[in-house]
Amino acid sequence: MLRRSSAIIVLAFVALVVACDPYSSQGSSGTPVAVVLMNARTHNSGYTTFPRVNFYSVGQATFTFSNVNSDTCVVAPYDSAAAVTTTPTRIGAGAFMIMAVSGDTDSLYKATTSDQTYAPATPTGITFTPGDSVFFNVAGDAAGFPPLFGSGRTAEAFTITTPTIPPVGQPMFINWTPALDNNAAMYVSLLYNSGGGTALNTQIFCDFHDDGQGTVQANLLPALSSSAVPWTMRAQRVRSALLTTSAGANGYMNVISTFEVPTPVSP
Repeated sequence: MLRRSSAIIVLAFVALVVACDPYSSQGSSGTPVAVVLMNARTHNSGYTTFPRVNFYSVGQATFTFSNVNSDTCVVAPYDSAAAVTTTPTRIGAGAFMIMAVSGDTDSLYKATTSDQTYAPATPTGITFTPGDSVFFNVAGDAAGFPPLFGSGRTAEAFTITTPTIPPVGQPMFINWTPALDNNAAMYVSLLYNSGGGTALNTQIFCDFHDDGQGTVQANLLPALSSSAVPWTMRAQRVRSALLTTSAGANGYMNVISTFEVPTPVSP
């Protein structure tokens, strides 16, 4: 069964209790699902993206929808080295696929490694303008993922103001440049140390509607103010799209585009 619901996104800078696998294996008889992860990276005076695409055959999947938000914050462990692994059956979609964004068309090639990730040929990736539309053309594989042509919008750049810890008993307000529509989410992580040591090991993780302001509950802030090392903030705008295969609604592609602050630097 294919389950469509909001999922905890895997942030490049946050590992937020992603203990469960979002995909369950089904073998060749399962539903074809593709996952596209593309982030923005600074390069000279502009940006590049290094998209990674994987294709699976699954029994069920949890998709990411950026317009479904809790608009609240929770405390969770933080481990900068944590990674999420997936165990479903991997399938192919041809030797390469086509991606076009900001007037540039590039091929994403399938890796020969076991993960069969499709990605650009060069580490620099693809030059683009965050916020532009992105188009995908997948030729497909008769024994794997069906043909697909579709598009989505990438996450636009933003600025965010680092908040100050308010007096005890008062909430914290965080302000940023709002999204241009309601199909975006803002994830904010306030990283701090708890339990001793010198590492950032805990976070207040917030899942906000991307309307320009979010509120951190007052009861979560005492631990932040008592951090053994200086706390820091990281933020990520997320846009998603769920595309269906060209031959009918028998395959899905979940496109997840992000813009982070601080923004990673492209090779």
